[in-house]
Amino acid sequence: MTFVHQEVWHWQIATYLFLGGLGGATFAISAVLHLFEGCDRKMLSVAIMSSIAFLVIGTIFLLADMLQPLKAIYALTNPRSWIFWGVIFINFYFVSAIAYVIPLLETWPQLLPIIRKIPQPVLSLLERFNKLAALTGSAAGFLVAIYTGLLISAAPAISFWNTPALPLLFVISGFSTGAAYLLLLSTFSKNESAWKITAKLEQLDAVLIVSELIILGAYFNFALFLPTGARASAEYLFHSPVFLVGFFIAGLIVPLAIETYGIFFSGHSKKSGSLLVAASALVLVGGYLLRIYVLKAGIFQYPW
Repeated sequence: MTFVHQEVWHWQIATYLFLGGLGGATFAISAVLHLFEGCDRKMLSVAIMSSIAFLVIGTIFLLADMLQPLKAIYALTNPRSWIFWGVIFINFYFVSAIAYVIPLLETWPQLLPIIRKIPQPVLSLLERFNKLAALTGSAAGFLVAIYTGLLISAAPAISFWNTPALPLLFVISGFSTGAAYLLLLSTFSKNESAWKITAKLEQLDAVLIVSELIILGAYFNFALFLPTGARASAEYLFHSPVFLVGFFIAGLIVPLAIETYGIFFSGHSKKSGSLLVAASALVLVGGYLLRIYVLKAGIFQYPW
């Protein structure tokens, strides 16, 4: 039996998957916070504009990888391709995000001349349906985040990818990176109300990291006890120091320890800001490493 690493999807696709999950989750979490918790509108506008930028940059990396015209045309016009559905989800996301963020930009005096060029009836309509845009946008963000995992799991020839655990792992990881990014924004925000959101985000990210660890355990348990390419992929990751130290320890265990300390002992004071910045940065780096190494671990199994 022969095992061969895939050589089609590299760091460009990993970057697209990371930014797609991050952008979708950032929008979804921001919109939910706005709907149910209330949030500093300026911080919220930064979060939504950042999430749009993440999706734009990620899409550029995807298109750069799809420079082969025939491959791109087939993927973008074939309803059985997850890239086809991903384009639909992302367009739905962009429309919702732009409609949602325009009323929030009124908190930026520098942008008022641009905002005033939009017809007043349109602005009034967007303001009136702002919460509806938040609701549809959160659904769009979730679809974009989970799509990044579905795209990879649809490869039947790579048994390590072809499992329902992978989309679940990617969506939980995506929401963890989204919560970490919002935690960074709330830490740097000068608005006192942002620190009320910090506690919620810290708790959310801790729960997401614990969930991610549970899913990882189930995922590797599935892979290690099968005499197939999935086992070879799992062993490859277990023998990778960057995956173990960079993703598992630095990207999950250390941030979880910092956030647990913050939840139970620090009282969410501003003195703990530097620790939160470190935890958030580690979660973001870990999320990117996860996607890099899952792609690296894609192995074809040949019966000879």
